[in-house]
Amino acid sequence: MIKKVLLGLVLVVVLVFMAFAAYVGSRQHLKFDRPYPAVTASTDSTVVARGHYVVRRLANCAQCHGDPKLTERNLEGEEVPLSGGFAFKIPPGEFYARNITPDAATGIGRFTDGEVARALRSGVGHDGRALLPFMEMQGLSDEDLSAVVSYLRSQPPVSNPVPSHKPNLLGQIVIATVLASPVGPKEAPPQASPRGATLENGKYLAESVALCWACHTQRDMKTGALVGSRFGGATMPDDINPKRTWAPPNLTSDPTTGRLAKFSEDEFVARFRQGRVLPGSPMPWQGFRNLEEDDLRAIYRYLKSLPPVVHDVGPPYVDKP
Repeated sequence: MIKKVLLGLVLVVVLVFMAFAAYVGSRQHLKFDRPYPAVTASTDSTVVARGHYVVRRLANCAQCHGDPKLTERNLEGEEVPLSGGFAFKIPPGEFYARNITPDAATGIGRFTDGEVARALRSGVGHDGRALLPFMEMQGLSDEDLSAVVSYLRSQPPVSNPVPSHKPNLLGQIVIATVLASPVGPKEAPPQASPRGATLENGKYLAESVALCWACHTQRDMKTGALVGSRFGGATMPDDINPKRTWAPPNLTSDPTTGRLAKFSEDEFVARFRQGRVLPGSPMPWQGFRNLEEDDLRAIYRYLKSLPPVVHDVGPPYVDKP
């Protein structure tokens, strides 16, 4: 009798496992229908210049999409080709930043303006599949979305085939469950981009363009989900040095653990102008140091408006023996 019961339990476990494996496998290539933003690339110099500012300064797209062989030159401020190839080696597998130059065979040259815009706005690729939410810029204004597409179209095409993503078993499960649906904007993005040293502009830049929260909020490294207080600081692995862990600081004004409690507005601007102090810091200082002063002051004022979070992240980085 005991053997029959055990055999029955084993059979149930096997059937459940097989059903779950079939479920996961069936959800690896789901297709989604999302509208194409009404975006057409422009050759207007003002539009392209705004796109350059967003791509190269505010969003620092080269941090992930730049040629990984030119990482040091990118960190020094050189505008390297956005030809992709950088590998994120994380618990769910290996994932590669795509080639976003206008090369027709290996980049975005074969995609329409609407397809490129939809990928940024709605997280849906040209083939209708959900993109992994590594580019969290769904809140870009219509104006900036057009500017980004225009700037990308203006770049020289670079032929660089990028490997396909390589999710492991955990990655396949995450794709089938937590990341099964594309991530779109939480609210309707603005039509025009805010300007000036205003709280509105600071919120827009910190939340939707520079994405300050993306590194300064603790994540679950297996799923990418935010698990800490927003802007409250985090720890994260170094993408290049596996022995190093960085600790992006708490950006609130908590008097004991918050970085903003220690800076006046002028000191905040001066710190950004200083650029990278810690070698290898993942903070994209090469772009941020050249932000317009009004934008830096706007970001400061928005961060100062956030509720204080008590969270001490410790030293800037820790190296394992």
